[in-house]
Amino acid sequence: MGISKVPSVAPFKHCFDASTAGKKLTGPNVPVIEIGLPGRIGEVKWGFYGANTMVKVKETVMCLAFIDGGKKPKDLMVIGTHQVQDHMLEFDFSRTVLAFSESLLLQNTSCSTWPSQK
Repeated sequence: MGISKVPSVAPFKHCFDASTAGKKLTGPNVPVIEIGLPGRIGEVKWGFYGANTMVKVKETVMCLAFIDGGKKPKDLMVIGTHQVQDHMLEFDFSRTVLAFSESLLLQNTSCSTWPSQK
């Protein structure tokens, strides 16, 4: 995609020159990361866009917002608050179900968007 790699910035391993990525409605113009989760009717894919996969660490440096858990991670995978920003989550404990929306940024809105006050 023509995005230039730069030296790592702890605690992140993969960092890039933000000025070479470009911008989209969903954040930096980087590939979408999809995670497949088991669902009641088959695999469900959850897509994460640049705003949820990259974090700005310096004025012109952004890093992949995932941290290596090491050789013996305690958990297989953790989806953090950075990844779920601007997604609606519904926890149905009675049915043991987690439902999630696509990124609200795709609808040109976000969880932090407040209606205009009149």
